[in-house]
Amino acid sequence: MEWTQLLEELADAVAVRNGQVASLRNASTHVTELTAQAIAVGAPGPSLTNILAALEPVISQDRVPAHGQDPVALAPRPECPAPPSAASARADGSPQIVCQLLDAFAAHGDPEWLTLAQIADHLAGADLATWGQWEGRHNRLMVVGRTIRSALRRAKVQIPVGRLSAAIDP
Repeated sequence: MEWTQLLEELADAVAVRNGQVASLRNASTHVTELTAQAIAVGAPGPSLTNILAALEPVISQDRVPAHGQDPVALAPRPECPAPPSAASARADGSPQIVCQLLDAFAAHGDPEWLTLAQIADHLAGADLATWGQWEGRHNRLMVVGRTIRSALRRAKVQIPVGRLSAAIDP
């Protein structure tokens, strides 16, 4: 078998794999949105816990650690309940905005980055009263971005932000 044929097969296998990853991310987002809706309408915690206990773990071998970080040394993600206010803090002092952002990344398979639109959609699905109030506005993403930045500033949390190239996020 020639290397050109192997590269074609490799490209096909990568395309199939990426399609399956995208499907898993979409399913995870749907599970997150349904969970948030169930909580919002008052579903009992034990019933939700029983259903969510059936979730299979996702293998995270695809995630490339940030430069200089040992993946074993990374701290585990905190368990974050969904309180009614995005500005509130957990009992252990972790700001709710941090939990909501971590949940957004988890819902998308813990990628290295998310677009503001993806984050805004997740936040609105998790807490419509707080994050959905700008739906349909032409400047929705700008307002959501400023609100996130403000909540992080109030919580005294600094996270890296950056612009994605137009090739990644047109």
